[in-house]
Amino acid sequence: MILNTLIEQQNRLVQAIVEIQLIPGIPQIHFLGLPDKVIKESFFRIKAAMKSSGFKFPISQQVIVNIRPSSLKKSSQGLELAVALGILHLTGQKILCDRSQQHLIYGELDLDGGVREPEDLIYFKNIHKDFVLTGKSLKQTQNFSRLEHLKDEIQLDESQKPVEKLLKRPEMGLDKKFSRDEAELIFLLSTSGLHGLIAGQSGAGKSFLAKNFISFYDPKHDVRPDDQDWYPIIAPHHSLTAGAFLGGGVQLSEGEIEKVENGVLVLDELLEFHSQILESLREPMTGEPLRIARAGRVKEIKPLFQVIATSNFCPCGKWVPGYDLDGCRFSAVKCRSHLNRLTGPLVDRFGLIYFHTLRRPKREITGREILKRIENWNGKAIKNPLKADLDFIDSIYGELSGRRQQALAKVAEIYAIEENSREITVKHLKKSESWTISGFAQLEKGMS
Repeated sequence: MILNTLIEQQNRLVQAIVEIQLIPGIPQIHFLGLPDKVIKESFFRIKAAMKSSGFKFPISQQVIVNIRPSSLKKSSQGLELAVALGILHLTGQKILCDRSQQHLIYGELDLDGGVREPEDLIYFKNIHKDFVLTGKSLKQTQNFSRLEHLKDEIQLDESQKPVEKLLKRPEMGLDKKFSRDEAELIFLLSTSGLHGLIAGQSGAGKSFLAKNFISFYDPKHDVRPDDQDWYPIIAPHHSLTAGAFLGGGVQLSEGEIEKVENGVLVLDELLEFHSQILESLREPMTGEPLRIARAGRVKEIKPLFQVIATSNFCPCGKWVPGYDLDGCRFSAVKCRSHLNRLTGPLVDRFGLIYFHTLRRPKREITGREILKRIENWNGKAIKNPLKADLDFIDSIYGELSGRRQQALAKVAEIYAIEENSREITVKHLKKSESWTISGFAQLEKGMS
């Protein structure tokens, strides 16, 4: 018999399949599929709950329970309800209808046969075709089908229907105010989907910009987040190890780069991250699949995220390209060695760059004004799609790398569409240079 349930994986609930079979032997339950101690102990709860409810545990048969996928270590607070109902169905003591068998069965058993809703079920968002059968709950937060006691009839909730979850844009950035340059950067990041590098002096507001960008994130794909109100934003600390960032271990555990799928990866203090992490970003930032091999196991991740990185280019936190080093308490050699951690190939993956200084203009533009501009642009882009002539751009900017030309073309397209222009002109290209070329040219000069 096959039933559906939930298991814990990386601090969230994911669907799993439970196969239950009776074979001659000593009356006990054998759990297969790398179960943890909680699952193994459920044998005693299942047996006591069945006896207290007036049912009989098989006395001349052993129960084989296989939990799939079998290669992952399993932990579950509510798998025992699925096993108990499966045993009752196979022994003919409580027949499950076809609809019940299609549900995700997830509940904790009391020794007296009572069934309770596991505490972690609140984190499972029923947004797709899956229905949930669980036990009683004091909160009754969701319209799940419920079974309050093993001997009761299963109460299927007829209101459970597949629903399309509405996304809710975070408002934390919408209520903030931004300077003209900051607003322009947010607009370009949102409409282009390019990776952005925000550098500058300490205290200028780099982290403020990066972490509020999620309120303006406009993904350039059709993939919706599975069980969240909005697309994820992951901001790992710079002390993170390469293994924790990429994922790995014998079981190929999920890393930060996989958790940010379809969302925004914020790398605050970019140059403080381990060089192995920085260099491992090269392929994912270009959209190439990331193949991870550990202890004979292989996992391939298709990256789909936008990187927003912030950094000081000097240990003193004062130097910005285009400014002198007056007031820096470190030697020029120390400052250059810090900047040299930012390799050319990695910089080339960033499409936009912005230098933030303490002498910024007053912040007067609200986040809602920026969002309205983004939404207006999206409407124009649908009605008047444009595609830059890369051969024309190459004839003017032939000395630039292919990625730099593509970033320039993308931003020029954005400005042309916003102006309702039927073609991309030199004016649009010149306007785009300050965001896609000039800053990178200043960075290449370094501290000379």
